Amino acid sequence: MVDRVAPQPSLPHHRLPREHLDALCTGDGGPDLVRQLWHTQRSRRLLLLHAVVEAARAEPRLLGPLPPADTAREVLIRAEKAAPEAFTELLLHPQVGNWAAYALRRHRGGARAGAPIWVDFGALHAVALVAAARAGLSWRTRLPVRAGRVMLPSLGMAVLADPTGWRQVTAECADGVLRIGAPGDGPTVRLSSPEEEIPGWWSLRRLTVGPDPRLRVLLDDVDPYRELADPVEPDRLDAAAVAHWTELLAGAWRLLHDQRPDGAEAIAAAVVSLVPLPSTDDSETRSASTGEAFGSVMVSTPPDEVTLAVALVHEFQHIKLGGLMHLVPLTAGPDEQVRYAPWRDDPRPMSGLLQGIYAFVGIAGFWREYRLTRTGPHRRSADLEYAYARAQVREALRGVRQPGAGLTGWGERLVAGLTERVEPWLADPLPPGVVRGAELVAAGHRAGWRIRHLHPPPADVHLLTRAWVRDQRVELDAYRPGLSAHPQRRWSSGTLLLVRRHIAGHPLRLGPRLRSLDFTEADVALVRDDPEAARAGYRARLVANANDLNAWVGLGLSTLGPDLDSGSALLHRPELVRAVYLHATEQGHRPDPVRLTDWLDEVTAALTA
Repeated sequence: MVDRVAPQPSLPHHRLPREHLDALCTGDGGPDLVRQLWHTQRSRRLLLLHAVVEAARAEPRLLGPLPPADTAREVLIRAEKAAPEAFTELLLHPQVGNWAAYALRRHRGGARAGAPIWVDFGALHAVALVAAARAGLSWRTRLPVRAGRVMLPSLGMAVLADPTGWRQVTAECADGVLRIGAPGDGPTVRLSSPEEEIPGWWSLRRLTVGPDPRLRVLLDDVDPYRELADPVEPDRLDAAAVAHWTELLAGAWRLLHDQRPDGAEAIAAAVVSLVPLPSTDDSETRSASTGEAFGSVMVSTPPDEVTLAVALVHEFQHIKLGGLMHLVPLTAGPDEQVRYAPWRDDPRPMSGLLQGIYAFVGIAGFWREYRLTRTGPHRRSADLEYAYARAQVREALRGVRQPGAGLTGWGERLVAGLTERVEPWLADPLPPGVVRGAELVAAGHRAGWRIRHLHPPPADVHLLTRAWVRDQRVELDAYRPGLSAHPQRRWSSGTLLLVRRHIAGHPLRLGPRLRSLDFTEADVALVRDDPEAARAGYRARLVANANDLNAWVGLGLSTLGPDLDSGSALLHRPELVRAVYLHATEQGHRPDPVRLTDWLDEVTAALTA
């Protein structure tokens, strides 16, 4: 006889209204949609927090010398009952999600070890302490100390008098006051005024800018879990830097609000945390976001308000799609890093490619509207950014619409909606010089990616080389190159920099800065639309160094005609041209790169890969 198992009550499911789903699938969506996504994130955060607690209950070593997990669990339950809205606000703080996800990754071996693991898991007690204080409870616990500092999520960082070692410190809350450490060691913080500057306390600054809908964000420069991967040190901004960020944010918000008030309202509902990233030597503005820190935008200091506005749109798109991907699967099968993304120099998985498409639909949409408000060189520059982003989206959508792309029904619905939205953009008239510049950059990036990451089958290379040497006809039945990631992670910013300067009307002279970036007269001739001079220059570079990958790509770009179309193998299969050239050279021959390319154009014309 089989015992009957009592049926378990089914859990409720989150449901998105059809109009919200339709809006998401076109890259759009208003504040009501964003609020719905926040609601779904609450469930996800509860599951993450529960997983952290259960892991620590099962393995007490994860909390080391700190109190057991049940003490934090009990006060969290009490806090939620006493003040559910305050509890939810803390739970949804972006860095709480990032911390919980990191702690679980580290526990499962998916993150590097820095501090003792109990320091990372011990942040559970900091979350519980803030929850208790927000609920008006009295509670006492011990917190982990990281390099002399203690983070209180959503409030700020206590800087202790003793900065030594990995240790623990007593902390308590009562009557809306939090005390960290013994008197003289740590600060006393009032929950009613956590932004107050007191000794030993770095508050999370709160920035509020713009007309309604106003943008309100935490400027987070201290939380260890504020970035993408491993915990990071605080990078406290001084008053001048905070003022600069406030000014940039106010300007960016004016642009977004004036351009699309409804879109600005949706961004205001989504973005609650702004994390300044360190700037890099290449002067490019970096931005990032992660689904585990829903609502957080990371960005390095931008040069102007327009760049920051683009970054906000960019990461807002990632935030929305990340929320959808937490609800439904968009990809099926293995998600290998083998796909071409027009905005990345490395091979990407399908999930990453979809995220990029979604972001660049938003970016192209921004430039499409912004350019109409500009004149003179500013209009030409904005036209270029629109033309380039439009070309990138077109290229990527073409790739994911191919059979066997690995999309679920939901993924196909998303791609269909995005395609329907952007197709009318392709008919937008733009100046021919702008379109040519955008195509140079787009075609050059695609060819540069192929010549670095794709590798022709040796049998094909041998067959073609022998036919070239013997001046024989040959046909390939199929062409299936292999892929292995090239060690050069960033390589593509050069042509875009030159084209931007040219379109803006700046003279293209090979001064010290351009020469330091390995530009030559051939690159300048290409951007100036002098293909003969460019071709001669690239040919000379290749005779001197057959491994000059940029010269191979430049030679291919010099074949682009007025209609911006080229069947040149150097644009569509540059890795094959280079491989045959090198193989022939190894056998004692010295092919002319242009003649070899012309010959390969004929024998590979029917290939599609």
